[in-house]
Amino acid sequence: MSLLRVSELSVRFGTTVALRDVTLEVPAGRTTGVLGANGAGKTTMLLGILGVVPRQSGRIEFDGVDVSGLNTVQLVKIGIALCPENRRLFPNMTIDDNLLLGAYGRGRSIERRRLDEVYERFPWLHERRHELAGRLSGGQQQIVAIARSLMSQPKLLLLDEPSSGLSPVAINEIADVLRQVAADGTAVLLVEQNVKLVQSLCDTAWVLAHGQVKDHGPVTELLAGLRVADAYFGGLPLTNESAPVQA
Repeated sequence: MSLLRVSELSVRFGTTVALRDVTLEVPAGRTTGVLGANGAGKTTMLLGILGVVPRQSGRIEFDGVDVSGLNTVQLVKIGIALCPENRRLFPNMTIDDNLLLGAYGRGRSIERRRLDEVYERFPWLHERRHELAGRLSGGQQQIVAIARSLMSQPKLLLLDEPSSGLSPVAINEIADVLRQVAADGTAVLLVEQNVKLVQSLCDTAWVLAHGQVKDHGPVTELLAGLRVADAYFGGLPLTNESAPVQA
């Protein structure tokens, strides 16, 4: 069953068409990948789904309901959360305060309950909860950003380039976190340039290029031959560097 259905989503900035008639689906409780090079429209697609940027056209269905008319706050309340590219933490605030922002406006008792749930899932965050977020490593900051998104208890997590700027070791740690998120029943729409990470976490993926869906299907099929290479790598064949991230 599809938790999210996006139909013919288009986004325009002035005279520039950033996204044209994008259609995709995300199954409930599964991690679905979106591959594409810089400028493919991946981030714009996530922002368009969540209503952060105005949609020129398109229909958004969530859990079987047309939610195209809802604003960003309303979409978050019904169960969609965004973990943005580059983490976007507040470096001079503590881990505790950064996390609480993920449940802002829900009431103090709910905020504290959800904070306890996040700390139960990530015990090391609790141990370091009074540290400034800016003092953490890049990988640790990414985990805090994901945890902050989970504070709203989403059914669907929109995740934008979580491997950006991280070491291979940190990327493997992020992969483990995302496996745990999926195991807990949260669906993830994972936008990535890192083919290895998508290959490790996703059964199905969509390929974006120049603001349009160029291909989709099982990851194993997309990575076979030139199906991804033609749309994503400019026709270059894949190499052994596309091996899966180690579990």
